[in-house]
Amino acid sequence: MNRNLRVVFSKREGNLEYTEVARGTWMLGRAPDLADEPIPPEVLKGLEAQTPIACKSAKGVITFARADVQYAMDFEAAD
Repeated sequence: MNRNLRVVFSKREGNLEYTEVARGTWMLGRAPDLADEPIPPEVLKGLEAQTPIACKSAKGVITFARADVQYAMDFEAAD
């Protein structure tokens, strides 16, 4: 499993399209180092819980819904 990731977070509210809200790096098991908008802790926990399966690939997308907001995290393994 890739534990050191480059990430881009986007969110979608209602029927709108996804909008990028943050990007940076994330060493799983630690707090991500992000620029721009903070990501709610419960969203990070929900996304991280899905990483063992998703991160078997070098890159991909993981989604998580919180209330009326759908979050997406595009990731790729960092060297």
